[in-house]
Amino acid sequence: MASILIAVTSAPETAGGRQALTLADSLVAQGHRLTVCCLQDAALLGSSRIPGEARVVLDRLLDRGGRCLVLLDDLALRGLEAGARAVTVDRAGLIAALTADHDRVVGAF
Repeated sequence: MASILIAVTSAPETAGGRQALTLADSLVAQGHRLTVCCLQDAALLGSSRIPGEARVVLDRLLDRGGRCLVLLDDLALRGLEAGARAVTVDRAGLIAALTADHDRVVGAF
């Protein structure tokens, strides 16, 4: 299956954030290798304060082999800490993730 990165910029409780999570959940269920890259307000998704429904979807995604990347700067700007299962990246790590050998890059919601 394909390796897909989804860049998400919307908070999980917004329409765009919910749409991104629904897409991510569907892609992982189909067997794709998925990385969700949380930027701007989506940093909440990769934080320790992720809302309940989004946490359920993210946990399911991670349990199926997906990854959650969150930009450290975006966490800090919002006074958030990374969630236990999120991988934090700096700007160089973000560029590396966005330019990695994915079959597709989708975003931003």
